[in-house]
Amino acid sequence: MNEIRYEINWHTSGDVFSRCTVTPITVIREGVLPDCSGVSITAISSDGHKFQGSPGDYFNTESEAWESVKEDLVEAVRDYESQIKAQQKQLSAMIKFLEEMK
Repeated sequence: MNEIRYEINWHTSGDVFSRCTVTPITVIREGVLPDCSGVSITAISSDGHKFQGSPGDYFNTESEAWESVKEDLVEAVRDYESQIKAQQKQLSAMIKFLEEMK
């Protein structure tokens, strides 16, 4: 088996998201390893290192991987916006109380 699939790589600068890349991997084995209960893959990454993973974490096409990136980013942005709104409410309440203390 030498099947090409695609992986998503999330990059940060420090602790801050900077970008995503999608790279091909070559799957050289897929199945259940001895003494294991789940299906796994053995693959070779685009930089040549061999690794094992879960087949559900990789994509059959590059476009599927990019679509997943888009969906994940949209969800993350919504989550962060919601957190910001909640924090803004807390901040506004604290500022108002401080002003009332003067």
